[in-house]
Amino acid sequence: MKQLLFVVSFFSICAFTAQDSLLIQQQFYGRQETAMKILGGWSAINLVSSPFLKTTAIESWPHFHQMNFNWNLVNAGIAGLGYVGIQKRKEKYWSLSSIEKERNKLRKTLAINMGLDVCYMLAGAILKNRAVKMSSENQARNIGFGNSLMLQGGFLLVFDGVFVFRMKN
Repeated sequence: MKQLLFVVSFFSICAFTAQDSLLIQQQFYGRQETAMKILGGWSAINLVSSPFLKTTAIESWPHFHQMNFNWNLVNAGIAGLGYVGIQKRKEKYWSLSSIEKERNKLRKTLAINMGLDVCYMLAGAILKNRAVKMSSENQARNIGFGNSLMLQGGFLLVFDGVFVFRMKN
């Protein structure tokens, strides 16, 4: 009777552990997929709206929309390649330790990205502030590009910050 109880307990623990680890793996990759879909959606909105808005804009706005379009070509590429990479990685053999290594690597990458996001916003502010010393065409360009960098950097900072927070839970 004791042996039967031991065997049933052992297999129950193994089954629950396997289910828990599968849930951890699904959540880990699911959160990354969601993040890439959000980034892709942001990119799509900017890529669709910027060309139209550029043609109807005046002063610094055409430059703003031009920079948004160019910036989001890169974001769309990152989101697309990131999504494909996630699909490939989640099909490979994994263990809890490999998931934890990937999670730590992702956290470090996102921390670096957040630093870069702040740099983008600072570069935008510098461009905008330097514009007052330039000719009107260069002034409009720098203001538009600067505003775009601040917007895109701000979005990416919030995006990466939420992503880091979601990876901790």
